[in-house]
Amino acid sequence: MSYAPVIDIRSATLAPATKAHTWQVLREASRIEPDESARIAWYRDEPIATLERYTAETLVAMGRYVEVLDFLRGVRRDLGLETPHGFGAF
Repeated sequence: MSYAPVIDIRSATLAPATKAHTWQVLREASRIEPDESARIAWYRDEPIATLERYTAETLVAMGRYVEVLDFLRGVRRDLGLETPHGFGAF
């Protein structure tokens, strides 16, 4: 009896935690860039100078997604897109 070869597909898919982190980063990026294709192009291709010129995709794969989220939140603050919290908002 012949069996089909076993193929390891784990390397071709993201781990659940990495997928969740990717979605967190892309959701945060959507608060800056509304165009989905531009967001994904940024995520995959644009090096982030303040994060050793790695792309967001590489940083997430390295487990450094919190740094990417902090970077994006800083960009939102710098652009004035972040709403103030507390009584200062009134």
